[in-house]
Amino acid sequence: MTEASVIDRARAEVETMFSNIAREGDYDAIACFSGGKDSTYTLQLATKKYGLKVLAFTLDNGFISNVAFKNINRVVDFLGIDHIVFRPSQPKMKSILKASTLFPIYNRRTLLRISANCQSCISMVNITALKLALEKKAPLILAGFTLGQIPANSIYYQNNYNFLAESREKSLQKLREYTDCDIEEYFSISDATLNSVNEFPFNVNILCLENISEDDIVKEISQYGWKAPKDVDGCSSNCRLNSFNNMVHNKSLGYNPYALELSHLIRKGLLSRQQAIDKMNDTQERQHDSIMTNLGITQKQLEKVSSIY
Repeated sequence: MTEASVIDRARAEVETMFSNIAREGDYDAIACFSGGKDSTYTLQLATKKYGLKVLAFTLDNGFISNVAFKNINRVVDFLGIDHIVFRPSQPKMKSILKASTLFPIYNRRTLLRISANCQSCISMVNITALKLALEKKAPLILAGFTLGQIPANSIYYQNNYNFLAESREKSLQKLREYTDCDIEEYFSISDATLNSVNEFPFNVNILCLENISEDDIVKEISQYGWKAPKDVDGCSSNCRLNSFNNMVHNKSLGYNPYALELSHLIRKGLLSRQQAIDKMNDTQERQHDSIMTNLGITQKQLEKVSSIY
């Protein structure tokens, strides 16, 4: 089956799902909203195209650009939706990021299209979004992934927490070992909550159903007051940590974690080759020293990441 046919089938099934969702809680969906261009476009798709009642949720890892935060506030105000921010304890957050930088927390397959620090953040986002969905009885969780970031068979799927917990146990055990604090609350759900669940929500990546270029995404969301931050690298539109993450990934694994996503967008005609090159060359290296200081990482420690995998 071709990717196009998988997308067409997923589009029909998602539209049917949205038409038939049980509206038992206050919200139809929890939308993971980083303030970046893709999650912003996803948010407007959810509300304007699909008419979903959404609770937007932002995980503040301590490195979100100030411009991105302004974008977040402007967009939720423009769309008229509810929004909450979860900011984990910063000592704990930094301990998680430091461990993810310096030690082999994840296997090479997991890191094929994502850096280790991004994987840690995304894991926290996913668990927190799932907790919110269960608490609010929201049947859907929305994220702004593109098909370059996830395979076509992951456009939508029903959460299976037990499978998720089992698949992450090895990496979580390593995080426990290399952090100096209790991190369970950020990566797991209590038995009391799980025992009260009748049905888990579906994760749906509706941006994957759209054949839209980055330029057109930016053009659309600019109408809501969205502006591109200037203190992030070319592969991010919200996080100041991303450039550092990519540098570490290059050192440890030998390639940019965005290579697969950008290659996919080029093949689909949604991004030019030169645009992709420009993105990877825009590295914001001047921020790396301050990030290392913030995370308590020395140059000597950083030099060792080339041999952790």
